[in-house]
Amino acid sequence: RPKEVAYLECFGRLISGLAPWLTLPEDDTPEGKQRKLFQQQALAAYSHSVDPASPDYLDWKGHGQTLVDSAYYTNAFLRAPKQLWEPLDTATKKRIVEAIKGLRRVSPPYTNWLLFAAMNEAFLLSIGEDWDPMRIDLAIKKINEWYAGDGWVADGTSFHFDYYNSYVIYPMMVEILEVLERINPSFNNLKPAEERAKWLKRMQRYGEHLERLVSPEGTYP
Repeated sequence: RPKEVAYLECFGRLISGLAPWLTLPEDDTPEGKQRKLFQQQALAAYSHSVDPASPDYLDWKGHGQTLVDSAYYTNAFLRAPKQLWEPLDTATKKRIVEAIKGLRRVSPPYTNWLLFAAMNEAFLLSIGEDWDPMRIDLAIKKINEWYAGDGWVADGTSFHFDYYNSYVIYPMMVEILEVLERINPSFNNLKPAEERAKWLKRMQRYGEHLERLVSPEGTYP
C-alpha cells in the first residue's frame, strides 16, 4: 500500500498504546517529566496531522487502510480524553472531526474492520458530535455472531487462529461498549452494561488462553 498510510499507522498505534500511561498523575520524577514531554509532543502531532499547511499532514483521503489506523488515532482520545482531546485548540478539533467523518466513504469488509468504523463513531459520540448508530450496531451484531466460544472470536465467517482477538477485536469491542454504557444513547434494544459485562468475561477467558501461548522464552508461536 502507499507509504503515506504508514505515517498514520505508526502514529495511531503508538499513541493508542501510550494513552493509558499518559493518564497517570503528573509528578516531578524523571518518568513524570518524560510523560509530560510526550503528552506535549502528542498534542503537537495531532495538530500537525490535520493541518494541510504542515509537512506532517496525514493522508486522510487515499487508501482504505486509513480507516483501520484512524481507529487507533481516535481510540487514544477515548483512553486519555483529558490529556489528548480536551487540550487541543478548537480549529484542530474541528479538523479532526471532519477527517474522521470523511472516512465514512470507506465501506469496511465483513471482518474485524467493522470495529474500526465503529470505534470512530464511538469517539464522535463521546464528544457530542453527530454519530452513525448503524456502524456501531452492525459491528456489535456481527462480532456477536462470530463468537466461536471459550473466549475466541472468528474474524468474519472464517475462524483465524491469530492475535487479532487480542489487539483489535476485544479491546475495541469492550471500549466501544464502555462509551455506550457511559452515555447510554437510545440504541435499539441493546443493554450496554449487560453487553459490556458479557464481553469483559469473554475477554478475560481469552486472556487465559493468550498467556499460555507465550513460551518460557517469552516468544509467541
